[in-house]
Amino acid sequence: MTSNFSSQIPPHTFLIVNGTQVYRLTRKTINIGRHTDNDIVVSDPHVSRHHAQLRAVQGHFVLFDLGSTGGTSVNGRRVSQQILQGGDIISLAGVPLIFGQGQTKGMDSYIGDMSNEENLHESSTTLLVNETEADSYLEMFDIKSKKD
Repeated sequence: MTSNFSSQIPPHTFLIVNGTQVYRLTRKTINIGRHTDNDIVVSDPHVSRHHAQLRAVQGHFVLFDLGSTGGTSVNGRRVSQQILQGGDIISLAGVPLIFGQGQTKGMDSYIGDMSNEENLHESSTTLLVNETEADSYLEMFDIKSKKD
């Protein structure tokens, strides 16, 4: 009997990209980069076309840099791979992302869902929130917004 433990998706995980886009992480492998064929598209010229990948490994998400030009950092330290913990601050060539884990009151109504694979690239997987809502997410992790 084989076990799915090696690729179990951590529950209640999400990624906040650039302070405004929030993604629920519901897949075992999530590609991140500038090109439109990624699961999470980061439209910044410094981000590589295929910059990084999140993989579910033994109940945790592990971040892998895919040989990007601009580099990948977690909590200010450049990495090629890193097990993520809730509250980790990721930088993809200077673009900030926050990895969150845990249930957050009222967050479900603001998060784009990646679980519908059929519509993954045909419809938006993100929800842009207003500045007040984005600031409240950043405050959860004691981070100042870009306008400060």
